[in-house]
Amino acid sequence: MVVCRMINTNIFSDVYSPCMSVSEEALILKSLGELSKRFSERAGRVDREGLFPEDNLRELSDNGYLGAFIPRPYGFGLGASLYVEVVKELAKACASTAWLYVVHCAAAQSLYACGSDEQRERYLRRAASGKLMGLAATEVATGSGISGMETRAELRGDVYVLNGAKSFITAAHGAHIFLVVARMANSDAPFPKNLSAFIVERGAKGFSAGQRFEPMGMRGIGWGELVLRECEVPRENVISDGVRTINSGGHMGMLGASAISFGLAEAALEVCRRHVKERVVGGQALGHREGVKAMLSEMGSSVEAMRQVLRFGVDAFTRDSYPDLLKVKGFITETSLRVLDLALRVTGAHGYSRLLPLERYYRDARAPLLHFQTLETGRNVLGSILQT
Repeated sequence: MVVCRMINTNIFSDVYSPCMSVSEEALILKSLGELSKRFSERAGRVDREGLFPEDNLRELSDNGYLGAFIPRPYGFGLGASLYVEVVKELAKACASTAWLYVVHCAAAQSLYACGSDEQRERYLRRAASGKLMGLAATEVATGSGISGMETRAELRGDVYVLNGAKSFITAAHGAHIFLVVARMANSDAPFPKNLSAFIVERGAKGFSAGQRFEPMGMRGIGWGELVLRECEVPRENVISDGVRTINSGGHMGMLGASAISFGLAEAALEVCRRHVKERVVGGQALGHREGVKAMLSEMGSSVEAMRQVLRFGVDAFTRDSYPDLLKVKGFITETSLRVLDLALRVTGAHGYSRLLPLERYYRDARAPLLHFQTLETGRNVLGSILQT
């Protein structure tokens, strides 16, 4: 039997099993709803000023959410269906916070899947307690094409020395622990066996955050560059299979990206439904117009379709089905943009301005198309799989 109650504000304090009842999941989501109200109030400033949402992350940590989906015994090991609900609600409040949360969960999953028992014990408990995790593979010259990776790692005594730079890294200017993928120097092994992952802590000798990038949306994710100049990493922090490390958290990342896109589309529909009732044009509520009704109908149908596909995504994640997760992410991330475009058309100047949050939702919704495989890359991979 699961016992779940508020102790020291951490709603997960007495969770003894991942098999939670509906009422217990509802309690967790209710608690998140209270947090999300504050996150929503801060979201406009996070977006306008490009602020890293430290307050939001601290509150999530204080209430146990950073460890909610880290596997047991290091975290609470809760299930995929609750994961997508949590991510969705975070996205509706502050997409930057939701994106940081997804990357944290994906990185923790990678470390759990590929790290040693000692690495898990040392780092996953810290991640569950509030140390934000990040992933670092992308480079300027190669993009996400890791076969041409230029960052090098050389063993010198009891430490590996890393040299190179990672670019377009989520939480480069905020995370505490990174999984950095590098090519092993002087290795005769062919790709991908010549790539390893390294657990690198902020503050390590030779590690620094470089250029900060100004994204179109998700402006609070601390997006930027990691610079590794004679960066020393203890020998015990190496994970030999770098490609598996990248891929292991990718499924959780893809599901999380889909949940963010769905959350933004659902939020946009809610904004439009309120707006067309309150907005009066020519003495008549905007919602009485035939064209507006048609667009709302399309939005509602699309959001419901996304909801059902996301449920399929939870099942695909549970089955560890990569092809099905590609289908889910491709459909939901692209459909979300269509819904948001309709929302801007329904609300006109109000939506295009900052009087409504729709223009922010629209900019934020483009990010999931680029991360954990771009839409185009995912389609190419899925197309190849479907031909086998």
